[in-house]
Amino acid sequence: MRTALIYSDKYLEHNPGLGHPERPERLKAIVSGLKRFNLWNTQEIKVVEPYPAKLEDIKLVHDPEYISLVEKLSAMERPIDGDTPAKKNTFELALLAAGGAITAGNLVMSGGAKNAFALVRPPGHHACRSHGGGFCYFNNIAIMIERLKLDFKLKRIFVLDFDAHHGNGTQEIFYADPSVLYMSLHQHPLTLYPGTGFPDEIGEGEGIGLKVNVPMEPGSGDIEYWAAMKEIFIPLCEKFKPDFFAVSAGFDAHFDDPLTGLHLSTKAYGWLASAVIEQAEKWCGGKAVFLLEGGYDLEALASGAVYVVRAMQGEKFTPPEEKTRLKVIEEVKKALAEKWSL
Repeated sequence: MRTALIYSDKYLEHNPGLGHPERPERLKAIVSGLKRFNLWNTQEIKVVEPYPAKLEDIKLVHDPEYISLVEKLSAMERPIDGDTPAKKNTFELALLAAGGAITAGNLVMSGGAKNAFALVRPPGHHACRSHGGGFCYFNNIAIMIERLKLDFKLKRIFVLDFDAHHGNGTQEIFYADPSVLYMSLHQHPLTLYPGTGFPDEIGEGEGIGLKVNVPMEPGSGDIEYWAAMKEIFIPLCEKFKPDFFAVSAGFDAHFDDPLTGLHLSTKAYGWLASAVIEQAEKWCGGKAVFLLEGGYDLEALASGAVYVVRAMQGEKFTPPEEKTRLKVIEEVKKALAEKWSL
């Protein structure tokens, strides 16, 4: 088995309510798309049922008081915030989403799969240590990383977040952590939730220079994203030499997404994933886990996920040939200059 897809029908039970963008149909569309392209339960792609995270796993990342609050709000069906409602089963399903991430990481690190895509709901990258929001309750990717660090002694984890919204929770959790290089490509924080992710947010303490933010102006698309990957992501991989890659895979930077103003093509998700897989092959035997975050146009979401899985299977996708000089790239390089020469 080369690729594991972590999935449970129980994820469809997470229903924030009528009209909410983070709806069960998102995952149904992805599964339907993967099946249509014969990327579901084949000789090389296995679908794996996740197990729920334990409370001790969640406590690796979140404050105990916050965990208790999520459980209580779920029982009372009271929202975390205006965008993040809680239902009777929210706490249980948030544990299962975090567990899906851990399941994916364990499979890859133990050699059960070369790479994995955790098709989990609810998403996680906006969940901070002591509060949630932005459709997120627990930070799935951070919980997976902390669990893997304990169980497999990982020393250098590269997190790439290409969701259109900045992963403020993931950044906050690892802000002073020198073992995690967090790089985010997102719509400019002055134009989109959560309002964080400026180039000068580079970490603190031992984590300085290991938090990398590339905010994209509305209207940015393939050319701009590839410039950031070529000029920042690949050189950082060369210098950091990761022993594991984790990707917050949001599909809401697509030009059809109703919540954002970015213009990525569908094929862009193929070469974004290909770039990760190529670097993972180079530095850590291909060890890479993708975790589902956002993406709210169903067709774009499904097609983007298909491209990612095709790249995980080894298919190569060519980035745009056009070149551009982006002011933000120079700003990022300047902000990181003390730590890295890019």
